[in-house]
Amino acid sequence: MKLLFIDTSAKLANVFVIEDGKLLSEGFDSGEKTHASMLIPVIDRALKDANLKIDDVDVIGVTNGPGSYTGLRIAVACAKMLAYGSNKPLVTVNTLDFLAESAFPCADAKASFILPMMDARNTLCFYALYRCLEDGTLENITGVQSDYTADIIEKTSDKRPLVICGDGCIKNREALEKGFEGAVYPDESVITGSYIGAWRAVCKKTGGNGKNFTEFTPEKASADYFKEVHITLRSPENDR
Repeated sequence: MKLLFIDTSAKLANVFVIEDGKLLSEGFDSGEKTHASMLIPVIDRALKDANLKIDDVDVIGVTNGPGSYTGLRIAVACAKMLAYGSNKPLVTVNTLDFLAESAFPCADAKASFILPMMDARNTLCFYALYRCLEDGTLENITGVQSDYTADIIEKTSDKRPLVICGDGCIKNREALEKGFEGAVYPDESVITGSYIGAWRAVCKKTGGNGKNFTEFTPEKASADYFKEVHITLRSPENDR
């Protein structure tokens, strides 16, 4: 199975081309405000580096939230366009699932829990706590949360071995080190998502065999923002 995976939920945009769990090529865009203009060229270059065209891909994957409001819309819209144009299935995966699955190799024999954290601006983070199971899978035991950093430490204060990943842990590293002694922090190639996480997350969503794609259509794909979007309506009188 050949997978094209797209993630623009954070400042660093990731594009991976993967075949049967092996990385063929990858591309990045590190400018948070340039994802809209750079994503298609990055995808095009990644496909060319893998000696593939979009028609050669079997499935397209994309993170659909939580994350940047604008970034999520860019990635999902782009993925839907590619899926419609190439008549390919489109699999959306939770961004925290993607991050947790990316960090899973770092948890082997080192930790029993994984805590992916995404910067939600100000003092907020999106996060979820995952338990590593004996069969090599992960179980989300908290659901997606959006809370203050201090509350993260309080809610996960059992002090068990832990891997912490995501750009939220970079921002809050000092507070986390005080709250979680001995926690493992992956290097930057993993901490904001890896091809391993993309492959594992898509396989988990589709049943693991790469064949259960009938329900994954572009029509069903949408961004999931996980928090209210506040819109202020202006009356014509206010503009006079």
